[in-house]
Amino acid sequence: MIKETLKIFSQNIRKNKTLMNTILENNKNNIDIILVQELSKSLIRHVPSHTDPTGDPIYGIPNHPDWTLFIRQDPAQENYAQVATYVNKKLQKMRFTLRLDIINHQDVNVLAFHSGQYTNYIINVYSDDNQSALHFLNWNIINLNNTVVMTGDFNIRDNDWDPNYPHHSAHTKDLLTLAESLGLDLSPPINPGPTRFADNLCDTNSVIDLAFINPNNSGFGQHSLHPELCRPSDHVPLIIEVSINETNIDNSF
Repeated sequence: MIKETLKIFSQNIRKNKTLMNTILENNKNNIDIILVQELSKSLIRHVPSHTDPTGDPIYGIPNHPDWTLFIRQDPAQENYAQVATYVNKKLQKMRFTLRLDIINHQDVNVLAFHSGQYTNYIINVYSDDNQSALHFLNWNIINLNNTVVMTGDFNIRDNDWDPNYPHHSAHTKDLLTLAESLGLDLSPPINPGPTRFADNLCDTNSVIDLAFINPNNSGFGQHSLHPELCRPSDHVPLIIEVSINETNIDNSF
């Protein structure tokens, strides 16, 4: 039987390993895909080194028996990925793959999967304060006709999606142009509100975690924010349910 929809959980976990483990355990029966940003990497072991007598450090993030982890592998701490994607092992027949041949960047996952005759894509993004991932995507992205969702922490404050913020960002045009090139549009949540809570009284809550979905998809404008699940992170999880078999056109990738 061809699966008609995917239920996706996305959150910036603010480098919290305990939260990551909790998300994996609590969602194994009700979520298809988990997208995380700002990973909780930790030292796993040292391996023999030609230059360091103590060995080279190898870093990693939590695994779970019910999930398949997709992450750009780089053992060096300074180059370690800031995004990871977990796919429920119940979906293994959909042949998920991390497409580093399309986008090879530590802060972007492009995940391909198959549904019937179609190849579809999900893009998980963490764009830092310098907008490194956004700049990379704008220079390197190619036409992925069947991108069903691009989501994550974009670190862009703008009045276009946050009515409590009076300004426009210089990066907004680049982000919206990128989304348009993928056939996506900014999807408003059914329960609008902040997606990041301020750390102190001098700052204000903000909307920087966004979802871009094809406007013809039945999931457009239907995702929800879950502030009750955010702690100990300061970012609110997004739960997105998208159709994967409507208005698709297969491509050669």
